[in-house]
Amino acid sequence: MTSILSSISGYFSKSLILGTFLPVVIFIVLSILFLVPLLPSDLSLILRFQAIDKEWKVIGISFVTIVLTGLVYNLNIPILRLYEGYPWRYSWIGVWLTRRHTSKFNAALNRIDALRACRSLMEAAAKDLKKNNADERFVNEFFENWNALASPLRDSKFKNYPWLIWSTAPVGTELGNTLVHWESIKDKVVDAYSAYRRDIKTSYPERTGLILPTRLGNAIRSFEFYSSREYGIDSIALWPRLIGIIPKDYAVAVDDAKTTFDFMMNCSALSLLLSASMLLAGMIYPARFTSIWPLVEWLVAISVFASLSYLFYVLSINRVSAWGALVKGAFDLYRWELLKKIGYQQEPKSREAERKLWSEISRQMIYGDRYDKTFQDYSQVAEPSHPFVCTTSAKVKLEITKGMRVNSWTRVVTFYVRVKNIDPNFAAADIIVTDKLADDFEYEWESAKIGNDNVSLTGTNPYEFNVGNLPRTAEVVLSYNAVPRKKIS
Repeated sequence: MTSILSSISGYFSKSLILGTFLPVVIFIVLSILFLVPLLPSDLSLILRFQAIDKEWKVIGISFVTIVLTGLVYNLNIPILRLYEGYPWRYSWIGVWLTRRHTSKFNAALNRIDALRACRSLMEAAAKDLKKNNADERFVNEFFENWNALASPLRDSKFKNYPWLIWSTAPVGTELGNTLVHWESIKDKVVDAYSAYRRDIKTSYPERTGLILPTRLGNAIRSFEFYSSREYGIDSIALWPRLIGIIPKDYAVAVDDAKTTFDFMMNCSALSLLLSASMLLAGMIYPARFTSIWPLVEWLVAISVFASLSYLFYVLSINRVSAWGALVKGAFDLYRWELLKKIGYQQEPKSREAERKLWSEISRQMIYGDRYDKTFQDYSQVAEPSHPFVCTTSAKVKLEITKGMRVNSWTRVVTFYVRVKNIDPNFAAADIIVTDKLADDFEYEWESAKIGNDNVSLTGTNPYEFNVGNLPRTAEVVLSYNAVPRKKIS
């Protein structure tokens, strides 16, 4: 999701200086101190640089710094994608690392399932413990064998985790002490369960097919797909539109978090570049290594910068959490305003309805019109109030009234719908009464009548009753029965 990776608040100077310019300055200073001495002193470029005036040297170094800053700043996305693992995802090492992370992901899911089962068992046992005043033999047996209940966690491919270690110190035989003992171990299980769930939500995307070869890539993907997982919003399609309505203060906060991340990532990349450059320079120009100490210093410096590169990489992973939390918060806080800005007036009443709406909006933006040319409505289609009546005689005015009676013995409800033609000049033809039952009622078969005559109907809630024709100023009363679902069950 490359659009998330760009600055959004307009404060480019701050992100450029702290996120890119500062790492480049550090890189150039360290290159002068450690890389340049490895090059031969009679190298033409070095001789030319030494021959110019001091002022021009400053100008030259400043020019190189500005050019390199612009280059790194504009290559931010390719560098990040390289660190995420996209370019080399299908290489042999990329496939191996992806499988490794997939195994960790699946192992974490297994641990979560086992912890959930163990927690349910312990909660059920805790209720029995309080209810039965503590069967001491049962409690002691559970304490001795509770590890077996969580046996999936003790599989040979998993490590033994600290919370699995149970203290065997005597706690007495009183019920109070036993419950404290019991609650203590249950709390550890719950804490471990929560920690695993939190970790898997922030470290990996929701599906194994989305897993990338690197920890950084998976951490970023976890918040890239947050909006899709929670709301059905495709972040690639809707993030550029969302940034147009995010308040300036919030946008600055997102930029600040991204700037800190950029600083870590650029320091990692430039440290790796410096380490590789020193290795290459030493191999091409080995004349400087006339004794063992210069060689040792060279190897130590290379190792230090390579280690720094990895250290900054690990720190960048930690900063992804802060950056991702703000990106996720933007969708949480401002998605309703976005919905209105792009022209939709719906107000979904459930998470399922919201996901369905956003999924359709995202699909339309990415792929265009459906093959069947059906489109998402811009406003909520209001359901008509029930009952209502229609007729093929357009000019006729009809009046409708509804009531009910409840049988106190059977609890069956009889509904009455009176339809009156109040037009003194015209009769009404082919009258259809449409009525809808509450969700906890079922229509009683063949109960619809007008007087003693049965009335035909169609539909499955709402129902359409065929009343027929109605002369001018005449009226009919339609009745039908509804049975509560509880009575049916």
